[in-house]
Order: sequence, then C-alpha cells, then structure tokens
Amino acid sequence: MRRAVTTEDPARWEFEAYEADPPGPGEVLLRVRASGICGSDLHSYRDESRWLAPGAGWRPGRTPGHEVAGEVAALGEGVSNLREGQRVALQPRPFCGVCTECRAGKTELCQVTPGLIGEATPGGCSEYLVVPAPNLFPVDDDLDFSIAALAEPLAVAVHGYRVAAQLDASRPTYGERVVVLGAGPIGLMSVFYAAQSGAEVAVTYRYPQQRDAALRLGAAHTFEADGASEDALRAWAREHPVDLVMETVGGAAETPEVATHVVRRGGRVLLLGVPARQVTFPAQVILTKQLRLAATVFYGYVGFQHDYEITTDLLNEHREVLDTLITHRVPLDDVAQGYAFAADKGSGAIKVSIQP
Repeated sequence: MRRAVTTEDPARWEFEAYEADPPGPGEVLLRVRASGICGSDLHSYRDESRWLAPGAGWRPGRTPGHEVAGEVAALGEGVSNLREGQRVALQPRPFCGVCTECRAGKTELCQVTPGLIGEATPGGCSEYLVVPAPNLFPVDDDLDFSIAALAEPLAVAVHGYRVAAQLDASRPTYGERVVVLGAGPIGLMSVFYAAQSGAEVAVTYRYPQQRDAALRLGAAHTFEADGASEDALRAWAREHPVDLVMETVGGAAETPEVATHVVRRGGRVLLLGVPARQVTFPAQVILTKQLRLAATVFYGYVGFQHDYEITTDLLNEHREVLDTLITHRVPLDDVAQGYAFAADKGSGAIKVSIQP
C-alpha cells in the first residue's frame, strides 16, 4: 500500500509504503478510489509564509484528503450494515459517541475526538484507510467515485443551510432569497442546495467557470466579485431583500462584513468559509439590523436525519450536473500536479479529484 506525504515544499511530495492494520471491531478497511482537494488546504498552499509557520495547515509529514469515497475492502467484527465491495462516501469527522454532545446527536461537536481524517490522521491521498463504520454512507453501486467524494463539501452546505433555517424556524425556506458569497466548491454546493430547497439564489464569482457552474446548479443571479460588482450586489439587495447570506470564501477575504451589509434587517448570516486570520464584524450593523448569525464547518444530525443521508441521495439523483464540477482527475502519482491545478483557477479548475 502507498500514500502521498507532504514535504517542506508544497510543490514536492514523497510516497511511502505502509501496511494498514486489519479493521477492528466496528471498523472498515476502505479502498480509497477518489479524494477531492479542499479549499482549506489551498489557503495554506498558496501562502508561502504559512507553509512552516506554527500551527500552519500546510506542514511536512501529512497525508491530506478528507473528501473521500471508495469501496469496502474488509469488515471488522460487528459491522453488519455494510458489505464488501459496496461503494461508500466517508464522513471524515471522528466522534466518540459517548460525550454529552454526541449523546445529544451533535456528533460534529464531539468534545473528545479531535480533527478530521486527512488532518489529524492520514487521509484520502492513500490507497487504503481503516475508518469507523458509522462514518461511511452507501451510495449507488454505479455512482462515480469522484462524484461520491463530493458528499463532504455538499454536506457542509446542507448542514449550514439547515442550521441557518433553525434561526428563524417559523419562516419557510421555500421562496426565500439567498445570496452566496463565493463560488468555490462550497459556494457552488451552497447554490445547489439552496436552489433545491426552493430559494431564489444570487452568487458572487471570480472566474467564468464558476459563473457557468453556478447557473447550471440553479443560481438566478450572478455578480462578479470586484469592487464595482459588489456595489451592484448591494444595490440589487436593496431592491430585493435578502433573507440569508451564506459566506463561503474564508481566507483573508472581507466577505463576512459584506454579508452583514447585504442581508435584510432581521435576516441571517451563515459563515461556512474558513478564515485565515481574525475577522472583524461590524457590531453596530449586526445590532441595529438585529441579524442572526450561525457558523458551521462540519455535518451531523439536524432533527432525526443526518446531512450525509440527504447528500448521498442528492448525489445519486443529480449526478449528471454535479459531475460537471469535477474538472480534473489525476492519479496518486501526480498529486503535486493535482494541487497545482486546484490552486490555479486559470487552469479552469473547480474540483480536482485525486484517484489512488
């Protein structure tokens, strides 16, 4: 078995052989077939000053990849809900199952088990992984593995949208107006799910392929992300009150502040983008407009249904349009080239899939 490992230079990777332990009770040996490259890795990849900084996201010795799909290679003792050869999507957030949050169904807030598979432990740039069986969700037997790996970013959007809806539980989401700031993979997934939920969706974008993808996924309005277009977005929002703004850019962007200005009085702001620094919110605007804020990065249960159950159903049903988001597929040997594609939007990249 082989896996790719980061070095001090993000453009250079090493490959190491390893032996995966047999799956223990409640575990599964997963044959990885696709691993998507996430924007959270790219924030550090692009910023040389953070490659070796304390606590940097990009550091040597990692095997990244938390957007993972594959097939069940072997079952540990007691696993009866899966079968060998079954296609599955991985929910990469481990959870203990016994802490207060887990017992309440909020496994994404587990107080015991840290990090993600692909961050705290080796991830999808590996040929095989041993993972907890409850973290695997079946997909159709004929679903492309790269599409199945979209379950993770789509689940981020699904969970965020569902959590934001709880901020105004008496107001139906069908027919509301939503602005998505950013048209990277999380932004595009947010466009897709909001449109599926019956919202009128506007989105900001930087690259033509993002605009085109957003329109395919259900966006009704698009605004280029520059100064003049931001003014156009604010003018549009004044004439078309916005119920929810989903901020998906993260990094060093000022979009959280933009969100508070775009949303209507009494509206909601949802943070999904992972910031690379401290972000200052205009407290006076939040107070005087009586805004409600939510922030999520993971997935779990809302009510009695897990986000991944919704996500996998959507992937199975809408595979043709979601397949158009996968612009590059590269083998594990070319992982460095895959990250270069993902970091360079001039390459036309939206989602790059590593295929061990």
